[in-house]
Amino acid sequence: MKMADPMKKTIKISAVLLLTPILVACSDGPSSSEVETLIKAQYTQVDSLMESAMGDVGDSELASAMSSMLSGMMPKLESVKNVSCNESDAKDTYLCTADITQKLGAESQSDTASFMVVKVNDEWVLRN
Repeated sequence: MKMADPMKKTIKISAVLLLTPILVACSDGPSSSEVETLIKAQYTQVDSLMESAMGDVGDSELASAMSSMLSGMMPKLESVKNVSCNESDAKDTYLCTADITQKLGAESQSDTASFMVVKVNDEWVLRN
């Protein structure tokens, strides 16, 4: 009987040690899909601002030419991969990196971007 008690303690301690990193990893930081959604939303917001600005210019041929020129100069998001976030010293703040591929004109370019993700009012937001 005495042999079983130390064995139970060992099993409980082992279970706690094995599960703690899993629970901590799952509960705190932003997930890869959350970060990807934030990045996509930022590109969508820039596109929307550009469309709004061009709408304010009017429907002239000049406005149309400017719109075409500017849309060719704005990068279009193609993919977000390899998202990785590490907790920083500040509460609810993570330093993240991601491989971002964007198209500018006819060319695609991939770069690793670094940025911060912060929890504000229980929502994750990007900070540059």
